[in-house]
Amino acid sequence: MDKGKVLVVDSKNGSPDSMSKVIEDEGFVSVRVNDLNRVQELVLAEKPKAIVIDQDDFDNEIWEVYKNLKDDFDTRKSVLIIVSSNGEENDLVKAYQLGADDYIVKPFSSKSIVARMKAIIDRVEKNESKKIKVKDIEIDLDEHKVKKSGKPIDLTYIQFKLLYLLASRRENVFSRKEILEKVWGRKVYVTNRTVDVHIKRLREKLGEYKYPSQYIETIHGTGYRFL
Repeated sequence: MDKGKVLVVDSKNGSPDSMSKVIEDEGFVSVRVNDLNRVQELVLAEKPKAIVIDQDDFDNEIWEVYKNLKDDFDTRKSVLIIVSSNGEENDLVKAYQLGADDYIVKPFSSKSIVARMKAIIDRVEKNESKKIKVKDIEIDLDEHKVKKSGKPIDLTYIQFKLLYLLASRRENVFSRKEILEKVWGRKVYVTNRTVDVHIKRLREKLGEYKYPSQYIETIHGTGYRFL
């Protein structure tokens, strides 16, 4: 029975791989990619249950990939498993802070990784919160709907993504560049002014027409954050 897809990210070029074989033996479909620039694109297209990344095969750019995967509500549901020969505590802590669901230090058996992956997928599917509630705003991730004080708010897809990004990481100050990349994507050409206009319209949808906002704070010279 097809249990869904698993994206394997490593630098191997189509060579036989025991990890992929074990994944497929367990009923999953294995998809492989060796280009970090394609990871986000493939996760959006394939919607894998899990992403298994061999961190040893890539440079420090891999940390930004982890962050982007877990910041975007379209990709965050995929379980993220990192395998590495580096077992230093700082790397483990950093990986978990960026949203990794598991960090497995080599050597290991492929079967043990798949067993851990299945356990995490099962736990996430059973326990994952489908809603985010901040102040009097409730964001339903499955239905892509938003309510304020129990009343529905009609948001565009971009406005929904923008609200989710800010509300899900309230401690973060997002620069306009970060917002552009995470909401619109790197391949879409829009300007910083586009972000400002959408923030203004989002505030209005939340019932705010005067400054300062009780929801979205402007950090002058930097960007925005959710209060």
